[in-house]
Amino acid sequence: MTSDSSPRVLLVTADGALLVEEAGGGEAGASVPVSRGLPTVNREAALLAGLRKRYGIGGRVAALVRTGAEAAPAYAYVVRVTHCPDASGLRPAEAGGLRGDEEVAALIRRAGGVRGVLTLPDLREEGEGQGPLTAVAVRAAGLAARAVRDVVAGGRVEVAAKQGAHDLVTTADRAAEEAAIAEIRGHRPDDAILAEESGSHPGTSGVEWILDPVDGTGNFVLGRPDYAVSVAAYRDGVPLAAVIRRPADGAWAATGEHGPTGTLPLACRSTGSLAEAVVSVGVPHDPAKRPVSLRLMEHLLPRARDFRRIGSACCDQLAVATGTLDAYVGVDLGRWDYAAGIALVTAAGGVAEEIELAGGVPAVVAAAPGVAGELVAFLRSVPAARPAV
Repeated sequence: MTSDSSPRVLLVTADGALLVEEAGGGEAGASVPVSRGLPTVNREAALLAGLRKRYGIGGRVAALVRTGAEAAPAYAYVVRVTHCPDASGLRPAEAGGLRGDEEVAALIRRAGGVRGVLTLPDLREEGEGQGPLTAVAVRAAGLAARAVRDVVAGGRVEVAAKQGAHDLVTTADRAAEEAAIAEIRGHRPDDAILAEESGSHPGTSGVEWILDPVDGTGNFVLGRPDYAVSVAAYRDGVPLAAVIRRPADGAWAATGEHGPTGTLPLACRSTGSLAEAVVSVGVPHDPAKRPVSLRLMEHLLPRARDFRRIGSACCDQLAVATGTLDAYVGVDLGRWDYAAGIALVTAAGGVAEEIELAGGVPAVVAAAPGVAGELVAFLRSVPAARPAV
């Protein structure tokens, strides 16, 4: 089969039937073993590896469609074909009427354009070329982001205050956290998890997952796009894998066993001094500690080139890691606010560390390498702020 007539879409059912739709509308089939049930990182990677090995077909999983009854669902993978030098060995498929299903037929023709189909990200998100912890982190963040979008699409966003009017939680936060925890538990049942909304989940493996389902909930409630899902795996205080993903635009960056990956390249800016730097300072939820941030900004603004206030610790750290911000100072954060960010900034060549400000207030600094030392020294020199009345 030449490249001019190579298949555009494959449909692989859970029991191994494979349909091929060619550019000219032809159909062929073969058998590629696929485990039953919902897709996982390993199952999808094995599917693509089987197609490459048996038929020389390259591609990526574009979507998953439910093909069976609700009581006993079956699933089929749709693969967008990117390479098929010779598919002459494929024979007509015996798909048991699957081809007659109008939704599936439309899915084959449009490669995932059917409303209501569960669309999967490309294999880079699903673990191709990634270590196992990174793959789980990326998948968990992707499912959490999808849960946020589903809550918004369903018009089910409900907002409540946690420990004060400044600290919000929504139904999207909870749905995203449940989705991420379920994915982590499905692959790593013995690991511990620390999640912002549900707290600590014990484990025995020595690996701890730290996740923030929606960082920047205030922005989310306002309809702003500056919020993110954050997932990180640690052992003995050392990051093993981390990802930050923005549900609003789908952009994400990760690092782990095999280095950085994602749609956003990791590279800190080459800014050489604080006077040239654009810096962000976070404002704590606790009103009593907000004067600390105000005091820092009072002393910092005359010394830096400019200031930004994004409103999400994770988005701030992602901006430092991707070179759109020179430095970020987070005041009185939870571990879920900075666990992934520290890993990403470090992987991008920057400096990220926990420090103590005057008055004993904890802070996290993430900065481009040419700015970090000067900024940390400056922050430690700022006198303590008087507590709020």
